[in-house]
Amino acid sequence: MKTKRNPLGHIRFIYRRSSPLTKCVVLVAIVLSTLALIALRIGIQAQQGQQQKLQEQAAQLEYENYQLTRNIAELGTVESVKRIATLELGLVDPDSQFFTPSN
Repeated sequence: MKTKRNPLGHIRFIYRRSSPLTKCVVLVAIVLSTLALIALRIGIQAQQGQQQKLQEQAAQLEYENYQLTRNIAELGTVESVKRIATLELGLVDPDSQFFTPSN
């Protein structure tokens, strides 16, 4: 690119046609840049999907933690002891009366 000064002091640019090699280099640079941007976009989308899965997993674990904390708090109560004894161990309250149907 040449520059010439005119008598008024302004700079005037004179453009030359670029060589085919320069055009090829610019084209290759544009194509590689586009491919790099596409690869980055795909990587970002994959990371966003992974982040969403991890957030869902964290929410599930927080809920389970809440349930376990609540269960631990209830363990010492009389109601929970009776519930565990009847449902999990098959025990019965000694004050209960059973009736059997007669034929």
